[in-house]
Amino acid sequence: MNEQRLSALENVYYKNIVHALRMSGVIAPMMVLGLAFLVKLGVLDRTFYASDTVFYLILALLATMAIVRRITQNDKRQWLQLLVSAVFNLLGISLLMFVTGFASPFLIIWLVLYIAADTLYGTKAALLNLSVLLLGLLGAFLLHPRLTPGIIAESLVGVLMVCYSGYLISSIRKINEQQRLSYDRIRRQESQQSDRLMALVNAMGDAVINTNEHGVIRVYNAATLSLLDTNASLSGRRVDNYLNLKDEKGKAFDMIAYARLTDRAFSRRDLVHEYADGEKINLYVNVSPIRPSYRQKGVQTGFIFIIRDITKEKSLEQERDEFISVVSHELRTPIAITEGNLSNVQFILQKKGKLEPKLLEQAVATAHEQILYLANMVNDLSTLSRAERGVADNKEAVNVDELIQNVYVEYQPQAEKKKLHLNLDIDAKLGTLQTSRLYLEEIIQNFVTNAIKYTHEGSVTIHAHKQDGGVYFAVSDTGIGISKSDQKHIFEKFFRSEDYRTRETSGTGLGLYVAKKLAGKLGVTIDMQSRLNHGSTFSFLLKD
Repeated sequence: MNEQRLSALENVYYKNIVHALRMSGVIAPMMVLGLAFLVKLGVLDRTFYASDTVFYLILALLATMAIVRRITQNDKRQWLQLLVSAVFNLLGISLLMFVTGFASPFLIIWLVLYIAADTLYGTKAALLNLSVLLLGLLGAFLLHPRLTPGIIAESLVGVLMVCYSGYLISSIRKINEQQRLSYDRIRRQESQQSDRLMALVNAMGDAVINTNEHGVIRVYNAATLSLLDTNASLSGRRVDNYLNLKDEKGKAFDMIAYARLTDRAFSRRDLVHEYADGEKINLYVNVSPIRPSYRQKGVQTGFIFIIRDITKEKSLEQERDEFISVVSHELRTPIAITEGNLSNVQFILQKKGKLEPKLLEQAVATAHEQILYLANMVNDLSTLSRAERGVADNKEAVNVDELIQNVYVEYQPQAEKKKLHLNLDIDAKLGTLQTSRLYLEEIIQNFVTNAIKYTHEGSVTIHAHKQDGGVYFAVSDTGIGISKSDQKHIFEKFFRSEDYRTRETSGTGLGLYVAKKLAGKLGVTIDMQSRLNHGSTFSFLLKD
């Protein structure tokens, strides 16, 4: 913005100079004509005055050229402008040679014309102007034999003064032009560096804000507008007008005041920004003071803020902490039971006397059951960990017919053991799907495992049908079903119903939680339909 303003000011400045020089091109001939009439009337020296005919001829030509110049002043053709300027030079020298002479005040006007030529057309035009003047002086000396030595000397000194003044003016103009070019080059380089820096800053995903020591924003990047949810210009505004910060205790936090008191770089992860609509996000804020020199530690010229939305990270951290806490709690019970039963076995074995096989068998069975519980939990956690790390995210061509048949063969013995019918309801030639085989198989196995576990009589059916450019998968059972109150929590980790029939079977409470996570990886949503004592159906539609 500053570059554009400076460029605009330079254009205005240059236009004003050009306008002034063009005005001099109008005023100067009028002054020359005034001097010429004074010479004609005899008020000024008439030594160089040739005749009235020459005088009026020059005046007529000057008037004609003034009209031509007026017509062509906006013409962009440089040769035409140079031609008009050359004709004016010739008419001007004619006035000097045959009317006013070289010792008249007209020489000052000639200097004005020289400046105009030098500014508008460059050094060559200026040298042409001075050359015409010198040649005109020489021609006047040859054409006027009655000139006295005093007039010759006076004319020669005047012309030389004009030439010297013109030389100085040209030199100064060249120096100024070089300085201007140097300044323009430096400014372009700085502009390029600034553009590169801003491109780099705008490419950053974090919000970057530069303020002065009072918190007034000077520079910011595109990510800042996205973070603050605004399209308004932030330049010249105070940063605390847009950042509504609060600490973990809910108290307002003045970041600028804190930065000025701290006098060093710092970062915070416990701050919350609240939007106007009440929505809140967690922020990571890094603040670095800007100092003019490392030696001047007490002098600050502003601050640089790097701000990042860490709401998701905070949520994941809280979820992780909660998960670890819950896992620890869930592991405590089976470990305690296992340890207690094994201690009983050890105690019985150490007793002197007759052993009690039933007590040993019961203790070992209970310990074994808890070990299996722990093994299932570890397997579920391992599956969840693989999903979180994206180990099996790569898609492959999965033969759906083969996958369903493998699941059926794997779980048929378990169904027969509970005297249940494991049925297949699938279309012929289901074809292939581009998906993660591990995730898809884990979800279906989880559904079948739960169905067999919570069905005491009747059947479990695996469904697979072509639908809407994909395959509809479902597992239905005639089991105990799920109450409406429990349906709201069925996909929560470690949730198990308080129904006594559910408590009769062992389970980690992670199966459906893992299934939901894997379904999210596949981009599908699990649908559940269940009635208490009327069975359940878990389904989803996977498109290719």
